[in-house]
Amino acid sequence: MSRGRLFFPLLFVAALLCELYADAAEKVTAVYTSITGGYAPLWVGKEQNLFQKYGLDARLVYMRGTVTTSAALIAEEIEFIQAGASTYIPYAANGGDVVLLGRLSNIVLDYVVLSHPSIRKVEELRGKTIGISRAGDQPYYYLKEVLKRNGMGVKEVRLAQTGQQPERMEALRRGVVSATLLNTPMNLALEKEGFRRLVDIESLKIPAGVRCLITTRKILRLRPVVVENFAKGWLDSVRFIQTHKKETMAIIGKYTRNGVADQLEDAWQSLATKTEIPPYVSAQKLQEQIQMLAEDQPEIRKLEAAKMIDNSVLKKLDESGWIKSLFQ
Repeated sequence: MSRGRLFFPLLFVAALLCELYADAAEKVTAVYTSITGGYAPLWVGKEQNLFQKYGLDARLVYMRGTVTTSAALIAEEIEFIQAGASTYIPYAANGGDVVLLGRLSNIVLDYVVLSHPSIRKVEELRGKTIGISRAGDQPYYYLKEVLKRNGMGVKEVRLAQTGQQPERMEALRRGVVSATLLNTPMNLALEKEGFRRLVDIESLKIPAGVRCLITTRKILRLRPVVVENFAKGWLDSVRFIQTHKKETMAIIGKYTRNGVADQLEDAWQSLATKTEIPPYVSAQKLQEQIQMLAEDQPEIRKLEAAKMIDNSVLKKLDESGWIKSLFQ
């Protein structure tokens, strides 16, 4: 039989095998809760077929709000979330089924307080209007801690709920607020325009579960292989980010719709150099975060951090040598 006559049957078989593989792959849905570079481990995992490498057909969805995402988790409409721990702490304190499988940092990363250039120190914010997304969101608590460490309280400033980061940027540009909190690299454009980086919040080492991989104990119990394989894809993505700068920047640019090279490099740099491996969740740091939030929400004070944490999947991968082999 000629090569030409062989080609089409082989092509058909290859297509059939691909279809069978797709059917065999376990379907999962993962949510990212913000459109910033810190969520690249999900985006890279999808774009580079790293979840598929571990037998998963992963769908990514952008979704905001603890109520919305936790409801989707409980209904098993989604299996995983990458988000900060803070918004899920009150939910867990009220008996919600949520568990942190891992986190890429135990302190607040990348956030800065950006102000009008006339403001030179935090104390000068007294009486000024500061833009936040809304009371109770992560930036609110970060601001509260910044003020506290400078001998001030939130009652000594005026808070304006101006929206998400693009809206907060515009509010600062237009003089609606005197300062705001932004997650890098969003601040870089404004700094070029003359606005002042008043505080690099990362330097304060505020305890927080950052870039957490989240699921429920029910999903962990009923689908342990899926959870382990998703964790593998997530970690494989982190490693890809560390070793493939150009490709990662392109993916971050695609999802954030940002083509500014220095901003994309800033986002890549954060992920590539500030990730703690193995990414165990620190019960101590999470407990410190709970106590910080409890200043405004005393009902969560009795929550034990350990009830929100399950490091067993990462521990298994760590003790087997899998993580060491991946990151060597």
